[in-house]
Amino acid sequence: MEQYISVIIFSLPGVLTYFWLQLFGLNPTVKHTPTEMVGLSALLWAPTTFLTVVFYNFLYFLCDLSLRFLEIDLTRLSLGFLNSLESINAQSNNLVFLFYYLLLSVLFSGLVALVWSVYIHGKLMIIINKIRLKRKLVKLSEDTSVWDSFFLRLEKPEESPLIVEYFKIDKPEEKMYGAVTRMSRPFETERAIILDDSSGWKESHEYYQYPIKRSYFDTKSGIVINELDYQNPKVKE
Repeated sequence: MEQYISVIIFSLPGVLTYFWLQLFGLNPTVKHTPTEMVGLSALLWAPTTFLTVVFYNFLYFLCDLSLRFLEIDLTRLSLGFLNSLESINAQSNNLVFLFYYLLLSVLFSGLVALVWSVYIHGKLMIIINKIRLKRKLVKLSEDTSVWDSFFLRLEKPEESPLIVEYFKIDKPEEKMYGAVTRMSRPFETERAIILDDSSGWKESHEYYQYPIKRSYFDTKSGIVINELDYQNPKVKE
C-alpha cells in the first residue's frame, strides 16, 4: 500500500505530464525502457508538483482563514501546510489529501504540457536549429515523424479533405482511392488509415486525372500514399 501511495505522490504527476505531451503531439512514438521512463517522470515531476503544492497551500491558507471564524481546525482532518517532501509523505495516508492532490496533479500536468507545447517548445526548437546550422547539420522538424507531417500537420486552421491514392510499390496496378477520414494517432505504433468513398474517388480520378501534390513512402513496407490535388483537375483526353 505504501508503494502504491508513493507512485501516486512521486511518479503520477510526471507520467501524467508525459502523456499530455503525447496527446499534444510532441513526443515521438518510441517505447521507453523502465529506466528511461523513471528519468522522464522525475524531470516532469518537478514543475507539475511545484505548481500543485503552491496551489494546494494557497487553498489551504484560504480555507484555514475562513474556518477560523467557525472555530474549525483543519489539522483535525489531518491536513496541513506543505513545505517539504516529508510533509507530503506524512499526509499521504489521508484520502482527502490524496483526492485533492490527484485532482490538482491532473490539472497542472495538463497546464505544464500546454505551456511547454505552445510557448516554450517552438522557441527551444529555434535555438536548437541555430546551433545545428552552425554545426552544418539539417534542421529538426517540429513534427516527431514523417507520418505526422503528412497526415496530421495542417498548414491552415481549416483545410479541405485529404484525397489520396494508395498502393504498394511492388504492385502499382492495385491502387485504392478515397478521402482520409481517420488515421493513426502519434503514439500508435501501427499505422493505418480509413478511406471514404473509395469507388467514387477512383472513378473521379480516372476521368479528371488529378495531379499529385505530395507523396508518402514507407521504405520498410513499400507503401506509397499520394495526395491528390482534386481542386485542379485535368480532364483525361
